[in-house]
Amino acid sequence: MPASKITPQAVGAYGERAVEAELLRHRWIPANVNATVKNAADFDIYALKQGRTVHLRVRACGPNLRAFQFGGFIVGKAIEIAAFSDLDFTILVGMGTKRIDDQFYVLPTHIVREEIALRRQDYLRTVKRDGNPRKDTGHWTLRLAERQDGRQEGGYGLEKKWSHYLNAWNLLDAPGKTN
Repeated sequence: MPASKITPQAVGAYGERAVEAELLRHRWIPANVNATVKNAADFDIYALKQGRTVHLRVRACGPNLRAFQFGGFIVGKAIEIAAFSDLDFTILVGMGTKRIDDQFYVLPTHIVREEIALRRQDYLRTVKRDGNPRKDTGHWTLRLAERQDGRQEGGYGLEKKWSHYLNAWNLLDAPGKTN
């Protein structure tokens, strides 16, 4: 492996540490659940600020990749959207080549799940080039960049769609203001 290549595990660890640092900057006290229970199923970081607690799921992508992987969905089953409270957030960490270039998208988890469900729906309703149906693998990717071919499909072009979530740390402070 080339020395310049960062492993997926290191990217994930970096994302969690970077989110913890940003939380501290915004006067939150974070506790990394993965430090106690490796790959906790529900969330990665629990944070407390002035009696308010939030659960944070962290997804990170390597330098300039701008795509986030989501797995663990049950093949053939609809993706759950409604089960998330106003205290459940997903932080997407777009790792830059330098720390100053990192991007943080702070989103209510139900918004992320809606996009994953849309991506799944769009993907499965299109047939492959050979005419066969596409398969549900339970693994989905969301991308900040637009498609190169200009087609509009779920999972692409989220940088523009989610621009108001970029560095939106204030959403963690405001109950009921997550839409």
